[in-house]
Amino acid sequence: MTLGRIVIMLFLFGLGTGLWGQQLWQGQHQAKRLLLEHSQNTSVTDSIFISSPEYFYNRIPLEQRREQDSLILKNDQFGVGLKLAENPDSTFTARFTNYKGTFPVVFHRVNKLEPQSYPQHPKGALPYVSTDLVFTGKQTGIEYGGTLVIPDNNKKYPLALLLNGTGQQDRNYTYSGHQFFTVLADALARNGIASFRMDDRGIGSTTGDFETSGISDFTVDAWEAIEYLKNCPDVDSRFLGVIGHSEGGVVASRLTAQDKDVKFMVSLSGVGVSGLKILDLQNTAVLKAYKMPDSLVNLQMRLYRRLFKTVYQNQEPDSLKSELQDRVTKWMQDKSPEILKALQLADGRDQTLIYRFYSSAKTKLYKEMILYDPKKYLPKIEVPVLVLNGDADIFVPASENVESFKKNLVNAPVVTTKIYPNLNHMYQHCTTCTSAEISTLDEVFAPEVMQDIATWILEQYE
Repeated sequence: MTLGRIVIMLFLFGLGTGLWGQQLWQGQHQAKRLLLEHSQNTSVTDSIFISSPEYFYNRIPLEQRREQDSLILKNDQFGVGLKLAENPDSTFTARFTNYKGTFPVVFHRVNKLEPQSYPQHPKGALPYVSTDLVFTGKQTGIEYGGTLVIPDNNKKYPLALLLNGTGQQDRNYTYSGHQFFTVLADALARNGIASFRMDDRGIGSTTGDFETSGISDFTVDAWEAIEYLKNCPDVDSRFLGVIGHSEGGVVASRLTAQDKDVKFMVSLSGVGVSGLKILDLQNTAVLKAYKMPDSLVNLQMRLYRRLFKTVYQNQEPDSLKSELQDRVTKWMQDKSPEILKALQLADGRDQTLIYRFYSSAKTKLYKEMILYDPKKYLPKIEVPVLVLNGDADIFVPASENVESFKKNLVNAPVVTTKIYPNLNHMYQHCTTCTSAEISTLDEVFAPEVMQDIATWILEQYE
C-alpha cells in the first residue's frame, strides 16, 4: 500500500536565542507522523508550524498562548491543537488534538522528516549482516533488487525467500509504515536463518512492468531469485525455502510444486481454496466485519457472485464490461429504491461499482487469481509445509483455507497447521479486526508467530 506524499520545504531558524538555527521535532500518532517546526530570527516573529504527510498537513501555522506552565498551540480552521511544556526538551510528550480526539504523542528532535517507526523495527547494532543486491533474471532479463540477510557467524545457513501479498510492494513489504518483512527477516536472522526479500516489478531496484503481470509472472520472479540465491556463498543451497503471505502464498504453492530446489514452504494466510471460493469468503467476511446486516450481506453477495462468475467465464476484456453492465442492470430491476440505497447502488452509483470491478477484473493478475485451482499444485508438493492463519483474518478466512491445505497436501512429508486467536490478516493482535484498524496498530508482526516459523524451519533443517 502506498501513502500520498507531500513535499515539505522548510527554512528554519533558531529557538529563543536570537541566533540562526533550526528546531524540528517529530512524533507519531498510530501510523501518522507529525512534524513540528519552530522558526525564529531577530527580525521575524516566532512561528510554529505542523506538517504531516498522512494527515495532509503542509506547514499549517499554529497560534501560541501560554497557560500556566504549558504552551498551547492551535489552528481552529483545521481543528488541530497541541499542549506541551513551555520549554520543551529534545524529547517531550504533548497532548495532540484533532477531529478524532486527544492523544498523547512523544516528540523527539530530528533534522528532517523521518520514516514511520514502530517498536519492532530493528534498530542499532544488529547481530546479522544485511546486503542490498541487484541481479539479472536468466529467463526474464529483469533486474531484481532485494536485501539478503545473513546471520553473522561465518557459516552456511538455511534460507527463506519472502514473498509478499497483493499490490505492488517494496522489499520490506511496507504498509502504513509497518515493515512486515524487515521485522520477519530480523526474527529469522536472530534464530540462525538467512532470508531474501525483493522489490516487486517496477518499484525500488526491480525493473519490469507490474501492471501487466500476473501470478504466473510473480512465480517466475521467485524462481529467478531461487536460482540466484542457491549460488550465494553463505547460503546452504541444500535447504532453500519460501515464506509466502496471502497472494504470495499462492506464488509459494505454485513455485514449490514446480521447483525441486525449494525444500520447504511456509504459508502465511495463503489461499488454499479456489480463486472463486476465496473471493466469496473474503467479500462475505469483509461485509460482516463492518457490521452490515445479514440480509444486506446476502443480497450484496448474490450480486457479487454473478459478477465473479461472469469474469470466471469471460476472459475477453472487450466484451467483459458490457456483460458486467448487463448482470448488474438485470439484478437491480426488482430491487426497491430503499435496498439500492442501502447497498450504495442508487443515483447512478451502480456505474461506479461496474467501473471499479471492471478495472480490476480485466487485469492479468485478477484473471489468473480467479482461475486459481489449488488441486493443480498442492498435491505436487513433496516437501515439508507449515500452514498458518489468524482466526480474525477477514481476507483469507482461516478454517476453510487451512482445511483445504490439509486435504490437498497429500504428498508432503510434513504438514503442520496452526490458527492463532485474535490475529488479523497481517498477524497483528486486533480489536475490531477490520481493514481500517490495521494501520492504527503499533504491532507489526506477532512475535509468537515469527518464533513458531523459525522453530519449525530449524526442526526441518536439523
